[in-house]
Amino acid sequence: MEKNEVGPYFERKVYSEILDWQQNHHSDVLFLQGAHRVGKTTLAEKVAEEKYRSHIRVSFDKASDAVKDLFVNHLEDLDYFFSFLQAHYRKVLYPHESLIILDEIQLFPPTRQALKTLLEDGRYDYIETGSTASIAKSSGKILIPSEEWPVEVHPLDFEEFLWALGDRTTFPIIRSAFQKRKPLGKLAQEIMLRYRQYLLIGGMPQSVKAYVTDNNYSQCENAKKKILALYRESIDAQTYVPAYKVHNILDAVPSELNKHDKRFMLSHLKSDARLRDYAASFQWLSLSKIINQSFNAADPSAAINLSVDDDQFKCFLVDTGLFITLAFGEGKLKDESIYEKILKDKLHLNEGMVLENAVAQALVAHGHPLFFYERLDSAKKKIELEIDFQIIQDGKVSPVEVKSSSDESHDSIDKYKKRFPEKIGTRYLLYDGDIQLLDGDLLGLPYFMGELL
Repeated sequence: MEKNEVGPYFERKVYSEILDWQQNHHSDVLFLQGAHRVGKTTLAEKVAEEKYRSHIRVSFDKASDAVKDLFVNHLEDLDYFFSFLQAHYRKVLYPHESLIILDEIQLFPPTRQALKTLLEDGRYDYIETGSTASIAKSSGKILIPSEEWPVEVHPLDFEEFLWALGDRTTFPIIRSAFQKRKPLGKLAQEIMLRYRQYLLIGGMPQSVKAYVTDNNYSQCENAKKKILALYRESIDAQTYVPAYKVHNILDAVPSELNKHDKRFMLSHLKSDARLRDYAASFQWLSLSKIINQSFNAADPSAAINLSVDDDQFKCFLVDTGLFITLAFGEGKLKDESIYEKILKDKLHLNEGMVLENAVAQALVAHGHPLFFYERLDSAKKKIELEIDFQIIQDGKVSPVEVKSSSDESHDSIDKYKKRFPEKIGTRYLLYDGDIQLLDGDLLGLPYFMGELL
């Protein structure tokens, strides 16, 4: 397994997008976006080592005031600018053969404005990494370069997780079965056991590395605990919104998903809470990629975002492994036996919330914005119809229901199609079973095929 100075490298699908930028779009700056610890810096270092003669990484969590001053007061003399960088980092830069990585750029947003001048100069290529959350507050004060090439980096998906474990054979079988609509037979349950393992460990590179290196769940748990602690530190460090509000939302994510309807109820934070008082806090968590928000969309169509109700939403954590750690309380899953009980479904954990978080994570990682459907009765007191996810496929909306067992019942998804017969495409039921056509255009899929939708 390949390593470098910034952490473990596991093979990532997003790397092909980075190579496409390097080969075809490097006149723009590549902006690697994503939550802390998803592997952005490692990916930037990898392309630097493989495709460039030399590189410099400016880490704004460690950069001196003198380095920061370069990006504000010395852009009129770029010869001095680059000479200072080379002397400070003791690295030689070669025109058209070197890369400059601007790491954690959200900690010093003026750099983003400086990139317009640096790109016009054209001597070197640039990658910036970071979160857009802290930048958002300052964006009105700086000129955002139009020459940014944004690429989202997510936690490892299930296929990448299998790669990290040295398994290159299982997912091609899964993909072939999905494409051919062919049952996996006994193999389905064997893969499901490995998928449960993925849910527990998650897709954050450090937690995967801890398990791969030590084959030890407690070490994996320590890694996840440290990542959550880093998220909390970033919440405390930001000045965008009151930190206590952001902490309260983050802590409430598991309990809100544990409810029957799974919608996030502000009254559970504070009895008289109003969305206007918490909107900026949700926005910060969303822009930081710590949570994935799903909104109620009442009109399923190709323009589904036009029917979104911003007041009705669900919140999912960026990584399901982190979600389980947060649900149990950071640091409380140190006993290997507890992991084994969860793995074998003997702890009676509410799997519904875990699986729905996992499906949300998979959909987001593969380009789907999150929408659900909820219809109340005439008195607006009881949920009459609910669909977990609505995704756009071939100009139509495909409903996705997530069952927390092998239950094949599908009343809700049938009612949904009856209500919108002309707008609905293939319907999907994700459950603890094998791939099969359940009814007409209703396709039953094992959970681990969610990322193939």
